[in-house]
Amino acid sequence: MRVFLAVSFPSFGVSRVAMQLEKYLPSDFVITNDPVSADLTVLHVIGRHDHNLERAKRVVDAGHKYAVIQYTLKSTRNPDPKDWVEFWSGAKVMWSYYDLKKYIPDMYHAPLGTNPDIFYQEPDTPKNYLIGTNASGSCYQAECIGEARLAVFRAGGRMLHIGEPFGSDPSVDHFENITDDQMRHFYNQCSWYSALRRRDGFEMIAAEALLCGVRPIMFDTPDYRHWFDGLAKFIPETSVGETVRNLTKVLKSEIEPVTKEEIKATKKRFNWETIARGFWERCR
Repeated sequence: MRVFLAVSFPSFGVSRVAMQLEKYLPSDFVITNDPVSADLTVLHVIGRHDHNLERAKRVVDAGHKYAVIQYTLKSTRNPDPKDWVEFWSGAKVMWSYYDLKKYIPDMYHAPLGTNPDIFYQEPDTPKNYLIGTNASGSCYQAECIGEARLAVFRAGGRMLHIGEPFGSDPSVDHFENITDDQMRHFYNQCSWYSALRRRDGFEMIAAEALLCGVRPIMFDTPDYRHWFDGLAKFIPETSVGETVRNLTKVLKSEIEPVTKEEIKATKKRFNWETIARGFWERCR
């Protein structure tokens, strides 16, 4: 089978997923850069509903099949899953970390993975930061960067920020355009890591931080609880002010180092080989 991965927009997370799908591609599958010759097109869904429906229609009209990886839903122009059923139903496989079996009973319900060869504990690394944060441009508010900055100020610590700058603050060290090796070293320097995300986002950084022995902080929503239960520190998804207060309490509390058993559980739960091979088997 000839497969077109259809990574048509720059995205850190999507690029990582595509790389792992290619890494664990079955021997009888072939990646092609020519969508016209592809038997199967994998659509990475982040944007608009109508745009993706048009993409799927072009694939079907050409006599081919498509698979869907649904990364976002709540932040799209069509947050109601009912609007997407036609699109999902036409797919060979619909994969999402959201539990959408009510709408697509045979969906592939699986998380995104992480790589323990890249992310791991570095012994004797000093904890220079009370909390770390990541941001991706327009997602600054959704990723609660402002809340983390206020909380770390109130807790009397320092903050590491990876991504586009958001202003000058003496308690925050900012870095961007870093390598995976640098990212691993930064994770290891943190006591906590923020994986707070309003509305959409699997937050792969939570699993990466766990492998580095750092407890992620996440909103207590059904999907995050499903995948990270027993591993992350959860706080309610509430108003900005309440989030700052809850986050401050966590940062002032006793640090909860990740145990070896939890790292082992993270490796098993977010194993890219298991996740990718499960997807490809459904694509046959």
